[in-house]
Amino acid sequence: MLKLEQFVFNPFSENTYVVYDENTKECVIIDPGCSNAGEENELFDFIDSHHLKPLMVINTHGHIDHIMGNTAAKKKYGIKVAAHPNVKNDFLRSRQQAAMFGLPFMGDCDLPDVDLEDGEIIKVGESTLEVISTPGHAMGSISLYAEIEGWVFTGDALFCRSIGRTDLPGGNYEQLRTNIIERLFHLPDDTEVYAGHDQSTTIFDERRYNMFL
Repeated sequence: MLKLEQFVFNPFSENTYVVYDENTKECVIIDPGCSNAGEENELFDFIDSHHLKPLMVINTHGHIDHIMGNTAAKKKYGIKVAAHPNVKNDFLRSRQQAAMFGLPFMGDCDLPDVDLEDGEIIKVGESTLEVISTPGHAMGSISLYAEIEGWVFTGDALFCRSIGRTDLPGGNYEQLRTNIIERLFHLPDDTEVYAGHDQSTTIFDERRYNMFL
């Protein structure tokens, strides 16, 4: 079984997750949004104090608040960044995005090293994460489903009582709505939803109460 640790980073209060197997100590870092050395140290101190072995960084999409810590994590642990191939335009616009939102980022984000396609299975210790393509908030957006644990990491696709904005480059409201209804809402009712911002929720609650859907 997997465990998770959640961190809230950068001025956008972005959720970064470390998902790890207690037995093997393998872990993945989902959306490292660290915007300064203090946030990087908070993330790395948890990983190191728990003697975890990072396998990769996984980005649910390419918006700057979710990828700011990629380079630091890659250098610290010698790992690769994995994302859907359609995120590349957003990675190339990382400085422009940072300037637009006033985020403290003056570096560059290298393009992902590993492409993740819909349906791909990522092994973390004795468990797995399944890649579910959920674009609409951004091109190349994915969710990550841990079936055994009953979790889904939705990035900025689905939030508690809300959905991702669709007015940025690559956004498409109808596409996002369709993907949430046809892909995410087919998961079991009790699936815990861990989003890129704000608190967790469940598939049942969002199917029943989300006014945007």
